[in-house]
Amino acid sequence: MSNRIDKTIELVKVSFTSRLKGTLNLPSSKSSSTRALLTSAVTTGESKIANVATGFNTISMKKNCERLGATYKEKDGILIVNGIDIHSVNNPIDFDPGNSGVVLRLFMGVAGYLPESRFTTEYENSLGVRSQTEMVHALRMLNVHCESMGEDDRLPIKIKSNRKLANYTEVSCRKSSQFLSGLLYLGAIGNEDLTIHVTDSITAPSMVHTTINNLKRAGGEISFDKDFRTFFVNGKKQLTATNFEVGSDPASTAAILALCGSMNSDVILSGFFEEELGNGAVIQYLLDSGTGIEFLADNKIRISGTPDIRPLDFDGSLAPDAVPALAARAAFANGTSTFYNIEHIRYKESDRISDFRRELSKLGVKSDEKQDQLIIHGNPVGYDGGVTLDGHYDHGLIMALTTIGMHCREPILIKEPYHVGQTYPEYFSEVKYLGAEISELAKKNS
Repeated sequence: MSNRIDKTIELVKVSFTSRLKGTLNLPSSKSSSTRALLTSAVTTGESKIANVATGFNTISMKKNCERLGATYKEKDGILIVNGIDIHSVNNPIDFDPGNSGVVLRLFMGVAGYLPESRFTTEYENSLGVRSQTEMVHALRMLNVHCESMGEDDRLPIKIKSNRKLANYTEVSCRKSSQFLSGLLYLGAIGNEDLTIHVTDSITAPSMVHTTINNLKRAGGEISFDKDFRTFFVNGKKQLTATNFEVGSDPASTAAILALCGSMNSDVILSGFFEEELGNGAVIQYLLDSGTGIEFLADNKIRISGTPDIRPLDFDGSLAPDAVPALAARAAFANGTSTFYNIEHIRYKESDRISDFRRELSKLGVKSDEKQDQLIIHGNPVGYDGGVTLDGHYDHGLIMALTTIGMHCREPILIKEPYHVGQTYPEYFSEVKYLGAEISELAKKNS
């Protein structure tokens, strides 16, 4: 299946589904795809990317790399990228990250080495309200000039650089590790050594490892201390063109795993990689709480789901993108499940704790929250449904709410479902292919 949900669709109707069965190819990782695209774009020569993702984040990254000067062509399913000499860029550039925090923050890092950059977005109520203070402060410590809106340093943001950077900066990663990843890119494309110290904790260390591994594949030299708090980028080591192969997307994979693991199912998933799923934490959580999982050859797994779900706590720092999906499944457990170490998911496309709870309450799901916790009081009997829910521009919440809707006695409606395309444009058509009762409604006038 490859049908994408149309942006003119205002509502999706999700009805009770008794069983899922079939085989799916998992979508590619947006995190690895965006980094492979950016690394290729800032590297002189021809790089190749296999299995690049197709979601909005990847499209946004590609468009902004084109604004930088990179060009693309596709041959036999491989994306071929002709990168640029970043040192020769002298013109002002307007960047538009869409609703993608990772595109914005990685490019803000690159902008620290560009003469003049301006960042804007049409998503004023989503990305537009997210603070970029951590990145702005870190860039200013490097003698980069930044102009932004308000005390939270919101978009629009203008960045100017004379490329005479300091060799040390500090950054907070309590809200997002993307700030650190952006600075690692800045160090990798510059000519001087850069030391970056994280002043607190890194919320999603797996994503930082994805960045480091990506840059190292292109010849970057990055080291860090035993506490994974201080990072050194060798400025004498320039990036070179290389080849990348992208694995499966963590948010999308977690959504499918949790969905299949919440009901009677027999589903084979192809293209499964654990790289960004907490090094097996999500799989272990599903196994321990009642889902049958069998590892097959050729990066395939078989899910044998059941509605008999055991309550179980989860450390969300291990796999942040999986939290909404697993919490939706926990809504049907026979007891209480606590998702902890997750304050940073408040600063995604939506507040994935408070905004999610707002929609859960409409469904009758009982929950509580703390600053860094989401507590789900499960009900194996299920919920009535019959309500309209807001996806809050957030692919993670839309997929999680879909899981709950398939268990409800009456259909639910989800507004603006096309935002699922941030990572998984084919999501609705593919779960429908497995047997989900889903239909699109209320098409906008064109």
